[in-house]
Amino acid sequence: MRDTPTNSRVDPFALLEDALKNGWQTVETIPLAGEGMFLALTITGIVRLVRNRNSDRRVRRADAYGPARISVISVDRGNYLGAIAWKWNDDTGT
Repeated sequence: MRDTPTNSRVDPFALLEDALKNGWQTVETIPLAGEGMFLALTITGIVRLVRNRNSDRRVRRADAYGPARISVISVDRGNYLGAIAWKWNDDTGT
């Protein structure tokens, strides 16, 4: 997992496998709108503080490009990100 983008190619399936071993959750259990901010691991390997605007989980199925993912909103930048895993951020108190 990384904090900034790089030009090197990452394997999102390997990223997800590693994240799940380290206590991350799958997108099938991601918090819904109004449930707070959380950390999301994106399909490119970046970890961001995000929130979910959706009141239901519309997960995009896994395909050749990556594992199952869902769109979330970056708290800092406001852009949409493709999350493949999530966990509560200890700093937010949730």
